[in-house]
Amino acid sequence: MLYRPYTKSFFFKLSKNLRYGFSNISGRNNLGRVCVKGRGGGNKRLISKIDYFRRVNCFGILIKIFSDANRSSKIGFVIYDNGLISFVLLSNNLFISDNLFSGFHSHFSPKTKSIGSAVPLNSLPLLTLINNIELIPFKGSQLARAAGISAVMLSNLIGKNFQIKLSSGWILTLSKKCLATIGIVSNTDNIRNFYEKAGKKRAAGFRPKVRGVAKNPCDHPHGGGNGKKSKPVVPLTAWGKLAKWTPTLNKQIHRSKRFLYKKKC
Repeated sequence: MLYRPYTKSFFFKLSKNLRYGFSNISGRNNLGRVCVKGRGGGNKRLISKIDYFRRVNCFGILIKIFSDANRSSKIGFVIYDNGLISFVLLSNNLFISDNLFSGFHSHFSPKTKSIGSAVPLNSLPLLTLINNIELIPFKGSQLARAAGISAVMLSNLIGKNFQIKLSSGWILTLSKKCLATIGIVSNTDNIRNFYEKAGKKRAAGFRPKVRGVAKNPCDHPHGGGNGKKSKPVVPLTAWGKLAKWTPTLNKQIHRSKRFLYKKKC
């Protein structure tokens, strides 16, 4: 497939079915009660349907690169050789007209091991930087999807499972059939972005938060009193839980996924 300079209307017609709008729920549940404070407003957005499975099993060409308002990384518009089109999360150092492979056939190894291709873990060498990783085969990628994030292939356990190390330090044991994308997630400079003014924060959908000491005693443990108060000895959340010096890991989830989490370095 040869690359040609497509027009803007051509992309709009092709990607029209891959994008849809949604209503801002402003941190509320199905009963209309606030479950996440400090959310609401913001600019209108379109959600792009990202292909997290990538089991097309053929080559494709990167036609256009987009910036998505709902994620920190860049997304790419890919047209495959069999006619399918999709949005994919891009790896770093990818350019327009680059060839990508999505699938599980190993006899395409010379080309499939390039940056941005999605292949199973058993076809990758050790110490390879990967992203967009599946936890369970055929479930879709769930790990290392933020901008500038990647994981490392560590070892092969008797040919059945593979160990990868995440950027957080956790070492996971995954099946060899899990798909992963080669490279680091694009837009690595996203960590340097910051909100220059309050209007940008509001445009992103965040509202101002009130300090606990400025509230009433019935609304927050830090509230009440005449005038300003000093900081509490033990800071608490609005629901009376410790806000510092306590682990935030959900132990119940940790036990249920014990076969995945091995150790943290």
